[in-house]
Amino acid sequence: MKQILHKTILQFTVLVLLVVICIGITSQREAPSTKQKGAHVFGHLDSINLQPFVKNNYNWITLVPFSGQNDVDSPTLVYHRRNRLESIRRDSVWRAQIAVAHAMGFKVFLKPHIWIHSPKEGKWRSDIYPSSEAHWESWKKEYRDFILLYAKIAVESGVELFCIGTELSRLSVEKPEFWTALIKEVRNIYSGKLTYAANWMNEFEHIQFWNDLDYIGIQAYFPLTKHSSPSVKQISEGWKKHLPSMELIHEKFHKKILFTEMGYKSTTDSAIKPWQWIENYADHKDLVSYETQANCYKAFFNEVWNKEWFEGVHIWQLRSDYVAATPRSDLDFTPQGKPAEVVIAKAFE
Repeated sequence: MKQILHKTILQFTVLVLLVVICIGITSQREAPSTKQKGAHVFGHLDSINLQPFVKNNYNWITLVPFSGQNDVDSPTLVYHRRNRLESIRRDSVWRAQIAVAHAMGFKVFLKPHIWIHSPKEGKWRSDIYPSSEAHWESWKKEYRDFILLYAKIAVESGVELFCIGTELSRLSVEKPEFWTALIKEVRNIYSGKLTYAANWMNEFEHIQFWNDLDYIGIQAYFPLTKHSSPSVKQISEGWKKHLPSMELIHEKFHKKILFTEMGYKSTTDSAIKPWQWIENYADHKDLVSYETQANCYKAFFNEVWNKEWFEGVHIWQLRSDYVAATPRSDLDFTPQGKPAEVVIAKAFE
């Protein structure tokens, strides 16, 4: 009788252990990823046109307010604060966009950009640097006002992540004290997470103020191959030369890496110079390649996505009013309506 009882207890114990193990395995398999799965979305947001983003497993919406200046050495920024009525209207639009995204279950990344209206040849946002001390004093006051405006909107709207700047390489490296002071001011009014969106080249490794932020943000347009129409394997090999520098900066500051922006055109050469806009192409003929765009995303998910130090990605550039099969969308960054859309949705599950 005692032997039968011991055998029964042993069998029961083994059964319980098997159930616990199975539950653990199931939980690990079914647990949703906590990584940021974001999309820069342009256009009016509503509960209908955000449905595709729900379906494709995005969990963040990235919104981009713009300011502008004439050239890289201009001392002034131009945005809607010059007109009180326009400022009230624009502020209410951003609040409404954020509210819709939240109502649909998305978190929001608010990411101000500067647009250069008439840049000298070869110059862009990364080259912004006022030409004199007087111009610098003017510019930094206006930039501070611009960022604090949207930080306040972020506070009032419950935005989860705010960006203090995007691709301002000279200023971020050469004026670190400005950024340290600005971060303190933003922290005084905003309690959410903060990042800065550094350029992939000659910027993110040199920034001194990552300790003051929550994530190391990278605009991840890394060149990955020298070949047109590359395979997934070729693109994956390209990632291997960039991973060590990201791992080093993560270890130095003990902050996770966030791709504040990443995107690929649906062109044969999109892995060669991912940052190049289609407007810069002399000839669009025979450039369309949905396969190359999809391969770029496959390689990214194979090589980067599952790294322990990697926080997530905010993909450029999608539209809430997307229309399929237009000449521009055939080549442009959007993965919407293309094989890359399926690749992303599957990886984001």
